[in-house]
Amino acid sequence: MPRLTARGIAFLVAAALLTVLAYLLERPELLPVAAIAAAAPLIALALIASSRPQLRIGRQLEPVVATEGEPVRVTVTLSGRARAAEWVERVPMVPGFAGPGRLPEIIAGRPATVRYRYWPTRRGLPLVGPLLIEDRDPFALALRVTDTQAQVAQLVLPLVTPLPAGPVPDPSTEQGQRTARSRERADDDVVTREYRDGDALRRVHWRVTARQGELMVRQDEPQAGPHARIVLDTQATGYGDALPARRGRPASSAGFEWAVRMAASAAVHLAERGYSVDLATPAPRAVDAPVADGPVGDVLGELAIIELGGRVADLDARSASGAPPVVAIAAAPDDETLTWMLAQRSPRAPAVALLVGTPARVAPPRTTGGATATDPSAIDLDPVRTAFERAGWRVARVSARSTPDAAWLALIGEGSAAPDAARELLVPHG
Repeated sequence: MPRLTARGIAFLVAAALLTVLAYLLERPELLPVAAIAAAAPLIALALIASSRPQLRIGRQLEPVVATEGEPVRVTVTLSGRARAAEWVERVPMVPGFAGPGRLPEIIAGRPATVRYRYWPTRRGLPLVGPLLIEDRDPFALALRVTDTQAQVAQLVLPLVTPLPAGPVPDPSTEQGQRTARSRERADDDVVTREYRDGDALRRVHWRVTARQGELMVRQDEPQAGPHARIVLDTQATGYGDALPARRGRPASSAGFEWAVRMAASAAVHLAERGYSVDLATPAPRAVDAPVADGPVGDVLGELAIIELGGRVADLDARSASGAPPVVAIAAAPDDETLTWMLAQRSPRAPAVALLVGTPARVAPPRTTGGATATDPSAIDLDPVRTAFERAGWRVARVSARSTPDAAWLALIGEGSAAPDAARELLVPHG
């Protein structure tokens, strides 16, 4: 709906004041001025109301599948009919919009193009758009903001850091041909077809969809060969810095976001070394998660939309089948979750665990007389780490400020990810 601007309202106020003065001061010559001041914003409202834009919106994103923090180039094509106006577009980036910019007059047969860049600040499936067009009269007395309502989903993956050779051994040389194939596999090898009713959205091939202009799903079969498993704790109770969900926003945690980026980096690293990777979490995951490109596109798609959840009861603590290498990432899981994570490793399989953040404080034991024990050797400063180590895992506890490559090297005793809080000596006071 058209509305008056502050300037238009000021004209009406001035018209009212001039009318009052004309009668109080007996100056009838002020009445024509008051009439003009009142008519100007009303004429502006009529002009804006008669020129409603009629537009068709097309939007292209490059890349179609983005990574958090990396620039996305957006091209918006507008065709139809509209006056010259200002535009802004809602994007998933602080302060929440791109622009403003100047949109030229659009007439039939002469479309206009708007280009800008934005930097997605969070992984997920955020919406880009709609484009808002702010139409004003020449004197800026009235305006109308038109919501074009056209939006497009942008798949934003967690940031992936290349990892050096680390604690997970390369696959057996017996898998040589399959390993080489998995490393050489390219997007062009994926066979796609048109989307049909009933197809899972997780099979949508986003890059081909953008190229073809219609939904395309992948038909490629899972790769055979050596497997590896990423185990990620997704329970809010396992992260001491977790903030509860509020105002429609999901629960958040800096430690959990680090864990997700570490899981993504580890998945890509293992795939480059010839493994096919699966993801295990204590909480159920979305069945229609999007799929990105590459051999671990399904894992990256799941990590893009995964969220912190509540505590899961009755976790299956039976040992997993097979003997793939396991990479576990957590902070401070409770006893039941810890037992479940340990069970994801088969006997004699390589297993590493990265624990982010400081360990939970454990109350020192008390003597029979009620006094606090002062023997530091009797205090387990990091029971989660101790449990992993006793089960034969290679473990490192790192800070959420550590880079994933530094944390990876910390598993083999190289680099400097963070002070090892689990091995500091704490002497109780009092």
